Amino acid sequence: MKVSIIGVGTLGSCIAYELAVKGIVDELVLVDIAMDIVEGHAYDILQAVAIRGKPRIRVGDYSDVYGSDVVVVAAGKPRTKDTPSRMQLAEDNAKIIAGIARRLLDHKVESTFITLTNPVDVMNYLLYRMMGLPRYRFIGCGCQLDSARLRIIVSEEYSLPLDEIEGYVIGEHGEHQVPLFSMVKVGGKPFSIPVEHRAKIQSRLVNFALEVIRRKGATVYGPAHHTVELIESIVFDQKKLFCCSAVIDVDGLGDISIGVPVIVGRGGVVEVLGWGLAGEERSAFIKAAKTLYGYERRILEAVAEEY
Repeated sequence: MKVSIIGVGTLGSCIAYELAVKGIVDELVLVDIAMDIVEGHAYDILQAVAIRGKPRIRVGDYSDVYGSDVVVVAAGKPRTKDTPSRMQLAEDNAKIIAGIARRLLDHKVESTFITLTNPVDVMNYLLYRMMGLPRYRFIGCGCQLDSARLRIIVSEEYSLPLDEIEGYVIGEHGEHQVPLFSMVKVGGKPFSIPVEHRAKIQSRLVNFALEVIRRKGATVYGPAHHTVELIESIVFDQKKLFCCSAVIDVDGLGDISIGVPVIVGRGGVVEVLGWGLAGEERSAFIKAAKTLYGYERRILEAVAEEY
């Protein structure tokens, strides 16, 4: 199995390292415009796995991406403490993603893509539209991380064991994320979160990433680990449940990349799960979909005008 990572900065290199030490791929190709840095990462990671001798790790260009089973796209302008909304990165990062897509098309790359560049939903949609491949091959890694954060918050707010909590977040990986309070479980049993507590939990959830960014400059280990779990599910056809951004039709709006529960296996999204949302959760999800529809169409139009 071959995985390529485009954008080997702090996050991309962490993904590469975890993939390498877990030994779940045969070949790892690292692509970045900063050659000294990416070569340094490649040699550093290689020294971690050299005694085992697997995987093969090399720095490459877009021609080397051809034949990859999975391509991780982590290039772009990162979020900082001065970027309260991921959408503030949309215009700058759209230009980067469009440039990557053009190079991938030049080399006829037809892989499964995992998008990490923010805003994740918008960039995943842009990559999908520019590549012209089936929608199931495009996955945005965002809501799985939000789901992990929800579990941490519930654990802290109610002094509950973290490993007993089940909780999911869908919608936008951003301000319009939708925590599914109706589906929270503790020890396998439904756990009722009082309505008066939900606004506080939602606020913590939306701002969780910024709390990490203010302290250490970036969120790294969380998104890296969840990305590697996605890759494992694809490579080994595990058909595991993830909440992640997938391209679907929501409420007749047309194609939108938005966080939903999916089964991920060989080739990408195997199934989109139809969790029956009702009441405020359904309303919040439709609001997120309409918001993303507007952003995704505007960015696509802007890129089309430029390219």
